[in-house]
Amino acid sequence: MKLLKVSLLFCSFALLACPGAKPGTVTDGGTTSQRIDVAADVTADTTWLKTNTYVLKTLVYVDNATLTIEAGTTILGESGSALIVTKSAKLIAAGTATEPIVFTVNAPSGMRGLGNNNWGGVMLNGKAAINVVGGDNLAEGVVDGPKNRYGGGLTPDNSHNCGTLKYVRIEFAGQPLSANNELNGLTLNACGSGTVIDYVQVHRGIDDGIEIFGGTVNVKHAVITGSDDDGLDWDQGWTGNAQFVVIQQLLGRGNLGIEADNNRTGQDLVPRSNPTLSNFTLIGRAPDESNSGEGTSRGMSYRVGSAGKLNSSIITRFNDWAMFVDGSSSKAQWDAQELVVKNSVFFKNPVDGYQNVAPPKLADGGVAVDLANESDLVAAPSLNNRVVDPQLTDAVSATAPNFKPAAGSPVLTGGVVPTGAFFDATATFVGAIGTTDWTTGWTAYPEN
Repeated sequence: MKLLKVSLLFCSFALLACPGAKPGTVTDGGTTSQRIDVAADVTADTTWLKTNTYVLKTLVYVDNATLTIEAGTTILGESGSALIVTKSAKLIAAGTATEPIVFTVNAPSGMRGLGNNNWGGVMLNGKAAINVVGGDNLAEGVVDGPKNRYGGGLTPDNSHNCGTLKYVRIEFAGQPLSANNELNGLTLNACGSGTVIDYVQVHRGIDDGIEIFGGTVNVKHAVITGSDDDGLDWDQGWTGNAQFVVIQQLLGRGNLGIEADNNRTGQDLVPRSNPTLSNFTLIGRAPDESNSGEGTSRGMSYRVGSAGKLNSSIITRFNDWAMFVDGSSSKAQWDAQELVVKNSVFFKNPVDGYQNVAPPKLADGGVAVDLANESDLVAAPSLNNRVVDPQLTDAVSATAPNFKPAAGSPVLTGGVVPTGAFFDATATFVGAIGTTDWTTGWTAYPEN
């Protein structure tokens, strides 16, 4: 223990050379901070200080240790880098509304996200249950090895704690490591309910904003803006909760707002993906039909046996379809009331042309393989869904969006929150934001 304390003082305060950490200076807005280049794994409990700027030079693993990041700290990622927390480690990154922790690419303002100027993002690996045979799997986008595996095996820990991300921004991440092999902005692999993900923004990533592979992790107050592919993506048996989530597509960027899978190689494997979601605002990029990512702009796709319960949410401006129940396994979940969308608002989600349609034309009008007519499914009176203008202040701005409904908006009432200790029962509005804008102060929307 004495050696550990000496090591921390040596690295963090004396700022002398440590393995993988090289001092220098970084100047930003007239403020000069110490630059620490990080090229080696974090294998002892360590604190990164806001008076320094940390530069990830490669894939940096936190392994058998806890990395604590002070509020107000900036971490820069170079091309090919990422921060990966193994399932024997934790990341404690607790910022504040006035001092968020910012992960961004190590490139000048105006050049970020252009060409190859992206980095790999943040990945947390845990020990909770996944529906992969054997309960153990290799993380997406990295080579096989003990540090890149997740899941609790045959004795999962669904309360496992991967750490805390609070008031954290992750920008210009998701760099492809090889063809069809990308990292996301934030990847949560088999994280348990002890993990805290609250007030997190993922902005302008190359792949998905947040992708969740199994586990029971909960997410609250998330903003996902400008992902090239999907906003929120889940797979392999995620059974957690999420409340207050904004997903905004931008011109030329974005495929699915939500991509929901159970398991692509075994559609009925358990635990089945079945999260409970409330107070989402999903904003497509209609009428734009161009896209640098995958496919056209779509709202929600429930596929390969995924269930899920979406409550009190807004789905608007998707140029292809707003909801798609894809395949007989997911249709069976709808029939069993394990897949449901209720107390929600749909607006401007056409199949043909950019206009509001009522009754809602929400998807494909029926797929032979599953006999699902999504328009009929969501229009059932018992679900209390509406087609109405949510009157969002400015949901489409790329650099200064305002997702708050205007005074008198019909979405300020009509929300019903699921039961359970996780959910804020005072949210009787529809969508992610009511009369108080919780995104103010800590989010940012740079173009590059």
